[in-house]
Formats: sequence, C-alpha cells, structure tokens
Amino acid sequence: MAVLTISRQFGAGGKTLAQNIAARLNYDIASEAIIEELAERAKVEYYKLKSFEVEDTHLFSKSPGVFSPKHFIDRIFDPKKKYMDGRLYVDLLKQILPTIAEKDNLIILGRGAQFILKGAPKTYHILMVAEEKDRIQFMVDTYGLSMEDAGRTVRQQGKRRSKLMKLFDSEDFDLPRHYSLVLNMSKISMATAEDLVCDLVDPAKVCTIA
Repeated sequence: MAVLTISRQFGAGGKTLAQNIAARLNYDIASEAIIEELAERAKVEYYKLKSFEVEDTHLFSKSPGVFSPKHFIDRIFDPKKKYMDGRLYVDLLKQILPTIAEKDNLIILGRGAQFILKGAPKTYHILMVAEEKDRIQFMVDTYGLSMEDAGRTVRQQGKRRSKLMKLFDSEDFDLPRHYSLVLNMSKISMATAEDLVCDLVDPAKVCTIA
C-alpha cells in the first residue's frame, strides 16, 4: 500500500503509534533493518551503532573520528580507522533509506526520513507533537519512569533531535508543510491518531473515529 515515516517530538508516542499501525495494517517497522545496514556499511558493530543512535553527548560532532561518548570503551575503531560521526551517519541514511523504502507496507520511525524520502511516491509523512508536560506524562505512564527521569529524558532527546535535524540543514523541521498529517497528541487520543493515519493510508480499513 504505502510507506509511512513518523517524526515526533520525544515522548509524543511515535514508537507506540508505529507498533499499533503496523499491527492494524500488517506493516513492517524498518528500525532494526536500518541499524543493521548502517553498521554493515560503516563497518561498525551493531550494538555500538545502536548506542550511538540514542546517545546525546557529542553524538553529532562534526569532527572526523568521533563515534560516541568516551565512556563506552577507550578504543572503538580498528587500525583502519573505522568511525562514525554525525555527517557520515546522515550520508549513510541518505543512501540506505531510499533502498529500504522500496519495500511496500513499511513504517520508518525518525532518522530524518521525512526529508530523505520527500516526494517519494506512495509515501506519507506523519508528525507527532505534544505539550512538554504531556510528553513527560506519557513517558511516566508508558515506561514507568519517574517524573524527574522522564523530564530529563524528554529534554535531552529533544536537543538530540534538533542536532540531527540541523544535519539535514533544516531549522524548521516541525513546520506542517513538511508533512502529510500532523497529530497533536495533547488534543487527541492514541486511538484517534491511529484512525487518522489508517484513513490517510487506506480508507477502506479505517475504524470509526472516536
């Protein structure tokens, strides 16, 4: 049917929406496939790249040779100078995502896919936003974090997302014009969000919107 990209302010429920839509429409979520392909092309171990994707400090340094914060291990790269930095990460995503998106019935969560796949046929771009207090509460309710930990995580990951989007030369990454559908999760339920996305992709399968 289609390819969906889901961009979100951290804590707006992007992973939950992706999982629920995948179950309803029998779609695949491309997350692990993307990491595996990135690791293979960069010649970096999978688990190190997965850590690289979620870390904030120094994650998107523009200096060559930077992989991740110093606390991982002293020597990450072999003598051939394998490395990962923000620019290389984005360049690899630009190579990989169009190939992965050739598979139909697919959801890509984050990773700047809304920009890399801009204008691609049968591709819909979803943005999820919410007030910070609601995103913090979502993390508390969904993942069992304390309010303090949830607040810190939401703010840290918000900064991380801004850094990543700047590597796509985008300062206006949350403007509606980039997206097929914008979901304000402070105003609607997750069930309604699912219905709206299903209606966009396949109106024949949508349930009654609450």
